Amino acid sequence: MKKWLSLLLVLCMMLALPACGGKPDSNDQEPAADSGSNEGGYKIAFSNSYVGNAWRTASINIFDAYTADLVEQGVLSKAYSSSAGDDVQAQINEIRNMMSEGYDAIVCIAASAAGLQSVLEEAAERGIVVVCFDANVDSDLVYNVNTDQHEYGRLLAQSLADRMGGKGNILWIKGIEGNQVTLDRTAGMEEVLANYPDIKILGEGFGKWDISTTASVMSNLMSAYGSQGIDGILSEGGGGHAIVQSLEENGIDPATVPISEGEMFNAWMKDWVELDLNAFSTAQPPYLSAAAVDVALRVLNGEDVDAWTYVDLPTCSSKQEAEEKWYQPDQEGGFVCDWTDNNNTWNLTIDDVAPK
Repeated sequence: MKKWLSLLLVLCMMLALPACGGKPDSNDQEPAADSGSNEGGYKIAFSNSYVGNAWRTASINIFDAYTADLVEQGVLSKAYSSSAGDDVQAQINEIRNMMSEGYDAIVCIAASAAGLQSVLEEAAERGIVVVCFDANVDSDLVYNVNTDQHEYGRLLAQSLADRMGGKGNILWIKGIEGNQVTLDRTAGMEEVLANYPDIKILGEGFGKWDISTTASVMSNLMSAYGSQGIDGILSEGGGGHAIVQSLEENGIDPATVPISEGEMFNAWMKDWVELDLNAFSTAQPPYLSAAAVDVALRVLNGEDVDAWTYVDLPTCSSKQEAEEKWYQPDQEGGFVCDWTDNNNTWNLTIDDVAPK
């Protein structure tokens, strides 16, 4: 009996060895990034491309402020943001660093959707939740957060057509030539303008969502077409203040020309309030960065999340609304007025968003 018990004991010990110290099978997948839950929360990083305008600065500031609150609450154990510039390879390197440092989620504004797709998919395959916003990446492995860019363009054009009574001469300022956002917004505008054959497009140009570029475009357009009478201006965004200045420089009262302007920069809102403009605005809100964090957390917590999340577009359609809701007299002209949603979902303050 003792002999059989001894043999049984040896056999059990031999069977237990692989579970205690054996190597994993060579076909085992690489483990996912450490969730950080043992440290009190997840680890999340933000890979931005360039910081070339006030919108990008606001987006980063919102991410930093919101995630700082989440760290304090214990939802996150660590948050980190980095800007690589327009250099695609530099952003790829930064994302690889984030992967190696064990972040559970990466939110991203890609310098190039095509250029970043491979590394972002690699991160997702390693178990990291990847959420792109503003500049989206079309991949089955990546989540995307954005507004409806087609609707953005449609809203601007429809408001202008309504205020012009469906007829007249317009100048059209688009964003960046060939850019997908501009293409989507243009499609929305064209859909509306097709219904108004009596609206004539005198000329158009690309303002690149930039005030100085828009000023140059407006100067050229006014020189070429100003004598024909300007009944409305359709602008994709970022140059509203330059449009107002150009009209004034050409002896036209800006309040007499209906303007549809994308984006809600403070200089534009100040003009709207002080000059009582006939205007309409919608915008790409910088709090998309906070919305992307929320999507990442929902996925990490095991929720069923759609591949695409659309955030409602903020709008402004009157001087009163501009004055009471958007314009910030204490902020500089480049301040992004649509810094939070109607419910202040992310508990932000102006100090969180303003340039540091």
